[in-house]
Amino acid sequence: MHPAHTAHPAAHHSFRLSWQLAALCAAPLLFTACASSVPAPTEQMAAAQAAVTSAASAGAADLAPTELRTARDKLAQANGAVTDEHHAYATRLAREAQADANLAEAKTRHAKARKTAGDLGEGNRVLREELQRSAQ
Repeated sequence: MHPAHTAHPAAHHSFRLSWQLAALCAAPLLFTACASSVPAPTEQMAAAQAAVTSAASAGAADLAPTELRTARDKLAQANGAVTDEHHAYATRLAREAQADANLAEAKTRHAKARKTAGDLGEGNRVLREELQRSAQ
């Protein structure tokens, strides 16, 4: 029998315990390395913030409040994820926030366009009535 196979069982247990301890100590380092391998999404965060600001400026707080609130919430979560160095998650949240803000702005612009079209239609109706009265 090979001398290595005749080692005392306690020595084998000690080696296995040392290996497990080393793996346990290395795990946080590996997770930290994985977490930081994705760069901070600074451009995506800036784009999401700009989209939220633009939607708010367009009047989304009044005309698309749910979408704007969702965008703001996701942007806040993305900021938290950046702080916690969960960059991949932060990137996803920032993209979602930007999409929600873009939706809020589009809904706001659509609502304003419908109102403008309605106002123009009403103005045209009034003009037609005045023209008909003046023609009589």
